[in-house]
Amino acid sequence: MAKMILWLSVIWLPFLMVYMNINETKAKKNIILGVTLPQEGREDPDVLKEVESFKKNEWLSVAVLTVLAAILWFFTDEHAYMTPWMLWIVLCIVVPYVPYVLSNNRLKKLKAEKGWIQEKHVVRVDTAVLPPENWFSPWLFAAPVLVCLVPVLFDKPMAVMYVISAVICATLWFGYRYLYRNKAEMVDSNAELTAVLTRVRRYNWGKMWLLTSWFMAAFCLVAWISGRNALIGIILGIAVTVLLCWLAFRLEMRMRHVQEKLTEQSGTDWYVDDDDHWLGGLLYYNPDDSRLIINNRVGLNSTVNMARPAGKFFIGLFLLMILGLPLLGGFLDGGIAKEITLAVEDDRIVCTSGMGSYKIDLDDIQEMKVLEELPTNLRRSFGTGTETLLQGRFACDEYGSMEVNLDPRQGPYLLITTEGKTYLFGTRDGSAVNEVYDMYH
Repeated sequence: MAKMILWLSVIWLPFLMVYMNINETKAKKNIILGVTLPQEGREDPDVLKEVESFKKNEWLSVAVLTVLAAILWFFTDEHAYMTPWMLWIVLCIVVPYVPYVLSNNRLKKLKAEKGWIQEKHVVRVDTAVLPPENWFSPWLFAAPVLVCLVPVLFDKPMAVMYVISAVICATLWFGYRYLYRNKAEMVDSNAELTAVLTRVRRYNWGKMWLLTSWFMAAFCLVAWISGRNALIGIILGIAVTVLLCWLAFRLEMRMRHVQEKLTEQSGTDWYVDDDDHWLGGLLYYNPDDSRLIINNRVGLNSTVNMARPAGKFFIGLFLLMILGLPLLGGFLDGGIAKEITLAVEDDRIVCTSGMGSYKIDLDDIQEMKVLEELPTNLRRSFGTGTETLLQGRFACDEYGSMEVNLDPRQGPYLLITTEGKTYLFGTRDGSAVNEVYDMYH
C-alpha cells in the first residue's frame, strides 16, 4: 500500500513539468523558450520548426518517464522501493529540461544569425507611474497561524507538529514580504505596460504565499481529524493536496496568460533583451546585478543570481539535495529492511532497528506488559511510518505519546512505562518480546 501511495502521488509529475515547459512556446514578454524574439521572429518558419521539434521531444520524455515508472513499480519489493522512487523523481526534474536547454541554445544561435539581437542602450522610465507598495496585511497570514494552533487544545501529543506548522505560516509572511525583489516588469519603453505587469505580478505573488499559508492550516486540521478517523483523514488529506496543487497551478498559468496577452503587441521597436544573462534560459548570471534574489522572466517564481557567492551556494545546495535523493532512498531502504533486535543487555532493555535505537535502564521501568495487538489509532508525529517499520514518536488513544520501534505486521509488542515516558517495542518474528518480558519478571 505504501509503495502504491508513493507512486500515485508523483506519477503526474512529468506531465505537469512538460505542460509547463510547452507553455513557454507561447510568447510572453517577447520570450519563447527563454529567448527574446521580435514580433517577426514569432512567426519565422525556422523558429516554428524548432518549437514543434521541442514539443515532440518533451512528449517523448513523458513517454520514457512513464514507461520507466511502470518498470520500477513492478520490479521493486516492499523493502527497496524508496531508492528507485527517488531516482525517478530526480529524472522527472532533469529530463524534461534537456530538450528545453537544447532548444534554447539553438534559438539563440538562430537569433544571432537572423540579426535579432538588440543593441544595449539606456531607456528611462518615469517611476512615478509605477504602482506604489501595497502589501497584503500581516493579519491575513495571522489567521492561518491561529488555525494551526487550534488543534493543540484537543490533541496534546501532536502539539509540537501544530506549533511548528504555525511557525512555518508566520515564516511564509516573512518570505512574501521580504523575498520579493522590487524590480519593475519592464518589457519595452511603454511605462504604462511596465506598471500594469508589475502590479499584476506583486498581487499574484502575495496570493501564492497566502495560499501556501492556508494549506499549512488545512494540513493541521486534517492531521487532527486523522487522529480520530484515519480513513477520513486520508481522504481529506488527498483532497486538500489536490486542491492546493490545482490552485497554485491555476494561479501560475493565469499569470502567464496575462503576461502573454499584455505583451502580444510588444517587440516591434526597442524591447528588453537580457538573454545573455540567462544560461540555458533557466539560470541567471549577471555580475553587474547586485541582487541575490530576482524574479523569473515568466510567471511568478523567483530565482537567484549565480554571479553572487550566495547564489552559487544556493544553487549548489539545491543540486546536492536533488542528486542526493537516491542516496537518501538507499539509506531509508537499508534502514527499513534491517532486522529489529530486542534484548536485555547490562541491566538495560535495548531495542534497535535500522532507523533508531532505544535503551532503557531496568531500574527506571515502572510497568511492563505484552500487547497482542497494536493500540488503536496509532499515529505518527515524527519518525518513520511504513508497512514494515514504525519508528519514532507516535501517539494513540489509550497511552498518549510514546516512542515506537517495531514491525506493525508482527505481534506481540512490549509496552514499557517509565517516569514521564512510554515505549512500544516489537521484532519481526515476535519471539524476543516474551523472552524480554520473562527475564524482567
